[in-house]
Amino acid sequence: MTTAALPPAGRPATGPHADRSGPRPLRRLVRSELRRILSPKPVRWALYALPLLLGAFALAAYLGHDTDMATAWREAEAAYRQYTAEAARRPGTGGPLSAQYFFDDPRYQLTKASFVDLRTVLSGVAVAALAFGLVSGGTDWSSRVILNLVAAEPRRARLFVTRGVLVAAVAGVTALATSAVLVPLLLVTAHLRGTTADADAHFWTALVVIVLRGAAFVALVALLGYCLAMLTRSLTVAFGIALAYLVLAERLVRDYVPSLTEYHFSGITFAVLNERLLMLSDKTECVGEIACAAMREGTPATHAFLALGLYLLPVAAAALWRFTRTDIG
Repeated sequence: MTTAALPPAGRPATGPHADRSGPRPLRRLVRSELRRILSPKPVRWALYALPLLLGAFALAAYLGHDTDMATAWREAEAAYRQYTAEAARRPGTGGPLSAQYFFDDPRYQLTKASFVDLRTVLSGVAVAALAFGLVSGGTDWSSRVILNLVAAEPRRARLFVTRGVLVAAVAGVTALATSAVLVPLLLVTAHLRGTTADADAHFWTALVVIVLRGAAFVALVALLGYCLAMLTRSLTVAFGIALAYLVLAERLVRDYVPSLTEYHFSGITFAVLNERLLMLSDKTECVGEIACAAMREGTPATHAFLALGLYLLPVAAAALWRFTRTDIG
């Protein structure tokens, strides 16, 4: 008569009949979820394309500027002569201007243009981060993979938080990497086809602040997209809500409640990436309704992040409650 060998007391069974119903170690969970959120083809294609897009953007800035000041002054003087001739034919229509008014500096001015270019690129990265969050939170619902994930990780709150933190971290690190690549390219453009005048310590400090703000903003936007997709449990519905908000809601707010324009996504983005308050520039020099509203009111980045928090926290709380307290099926 034989008896089956039993494992020593106090040691868990490790064979094929070992109990696998418990939660996975956190390190293993993080590795598996990081691979999962980076596995969709659109995400990988976007990451591969990002360096090419940054190179194309920097090349466009390089080709769009030059150091031919003489030609620029000749064009300014020609425009001024045309203006004075028109004013002579129509007395009372011209003001006391000079050729300086018509002069357009063709150089890439680092202390001015770099902030504009950085704002443009990081705004695009923020929109991409929103889409990344939506895909990360919604793909597994449409494919029903979420059932296997919940079975493998019974502690739903830990799964929800881990995935959300990873989505935000990937987006934030991508924004930092984008800035780390873009700024040197713009600096090369300024050296070759522009000027670095006034690029003092205050300028670089303000630039670093804008980069860090942008990374935090992009991370929170990605987290908002993730929570929205987890709340709706549908990638299509989440994309529809995000698109309606970005396109339709902005027009409605601008037309009917213009005082809230700066608290729409576009206004929040501008306030977070606005260097004017850091550089102590004239707030009356602005182009565009959103920019002018933000500058007239002097919206600080703190208020912008608080406004973003008013979007994020209710959606995140509702998504977490629904994921942990309701059936998945």
